[in-house]
Amino acid sequence: MDTNLTKLQPSEVWGFFEEICKIPRPSKKEEKIRQFLIMIAQQLNLEYKVTDIGNVVINKPAFKGMENCKKITMQAHMDMVTAKLQTSPHNFDTDPITAYIDGEWVTADGTTLGADNGIGIAFALAVLASNNIPHGPLELLITTDEEAGMTGAFALEESDITGDILLNLDSEEDHEVCIGCAGGINTNIKLPIKKVKYEQSNKYALKIVLDGLYSGHSGVDIHLGRANANKEIANFLYSLSSEVTFELTHISGGRLRNVIPAYCEVVVVIDADDTTVLNKFVKEFEVSLREEFKTTDVNLKLVATPIELPETIIEPQIAKNFILALNSCFNGLAMMNWEVNIPQTSSNLGVITIIGNYIEIVTLQRSPNDFAKKKLSNQVASAFELIGASVERDGIYPGWLPNLSSEMLKVVRDSYQELFNSQMKISATHGGLECGLILGKLPHIDAVSIGATIRDPHSANERVNIKSVAKIWQLLQTILSNTPRHLN
Repeated sequence: MDTNLTKLQPSEVWGFFEEICKIPRPSKKEEKIRQFLIMIAQQLNLEYKVTDIGNVVINKPAFKGMENCKKITMQAHMDMVTAKLQTSPHNFDTDPITAYIDGEWVTADGTTLGADNGIGIAFALAVLASNNIPHGPLELLITTDEEAGMTGAFALEESDITGDILLNLDSEEDHEVCIGCAGGINTNIKLPIKKVKYEQSNKYALKIVLDGLYSGHSGVDIHLGRANANKEIANFLYSLSSEVTFELTHISGGRLRNVIPAYCEVVVVIDADDTTVLNKFVKEFEVSLREEFKTTDVNLKLVATPIELPETIIEPQIAKNFILALNSCFNGLAMMNWEVNIPQTSSNLGVITIIGNYIEIVTLQRSPNDFAKKKLSNQVASAFELIGASVERDGIYPGWLPNLSSEMLKVVRDSYQELFNSQMKISATHGGLECGLILGKLPHIDAVSIGATIRDPHSANERVNIKSVAKIWQLLQTILSNTPRHLN
């Protein structure tokens, strides 16, 4: 395993990325990476500030002769998604990411890599550290808690940044310039449950685990047909109810609202006489799942393991209603945008947990169309309101509507054409970028988004293409040297 990233080119970018990988930075636990950013600003003698919410803003004066250029605010986020293989012992709060070179890619050992958005931070810091790149006035905005709710962007004050142009570094295709994104809404369900005693004689408990799913980003990967562990367990429980009588005592699945769940587990109690039937059903159900998802989730596993009998079960009628609601809850792609060939509207059944006397479910709906987004949220909410659950919505953020007449868009495309003798594709993403929130507060800013090629973000398969990092580094330098000027 070759972990020496600094031998890669451009070394100035990979050097920063290697340092970033050493720093634990889960969402809402970003103090160590924040201190690293402050340290870099101090070492470079650059003016910086930390906002009340924890965003870091660093300013760099213009290159000599370019003082009249419009000010560019480069923007990235400091946190990362913490997904890992079930077998990984990695502790995201304390352990560095083990990033290594794998052919044409850099990836991580059983965890998310954090190229989303660590490579964006690395690009920006390499610009700040360089004395050889012509540029106008520069500002770097690195936001906090993007992955878990865009907290930093939500709390951004109009006075926090002063740029004329927003250059977001959170895109994931090196041949595309992004000029639009979906908005989002979290639809959170809270179902009160009762734990009751039961007759334990001649009973048997099993933990049933669905694991090994491919997972992925609930925006950019939602249309690829990958299995959602929470939804497949819902169907498993619904189907099982026709085979044997069982009681539900536990369910847990998924990690984040914006990650397609790779894992879900349940604990059921059955009559000891039904164990043969249940084990046979589990094996047959696994075969059916493997056949359905043979092109997307080749490592899928469904395993039943005997465990000690629990003291209580979920009251049977509540459990039955919950299974019905969970199985009927919409998940996946609702509509495509065929004009730009990306998902238009979708929902992700992200997290299921039991906390105290409640089953809590976190879902995320996405769409650039506010009406469609709210309609899908209502559809998800309705399934659970029918069984007495409460629903709360939060994390609502707007989409980013494309501006084809953008001055900065022309600079980016002209620079790409000059460097690579081909046209850069104009795109939008079904993922949520902070640009929508920032533009909502600062509508005068001209915004575009670029980035290195990243595959399978938000999963343990995340990787960044080495050649694409060099390509975007060239493009970024050319863009900065061609920054539009203010009219005299």
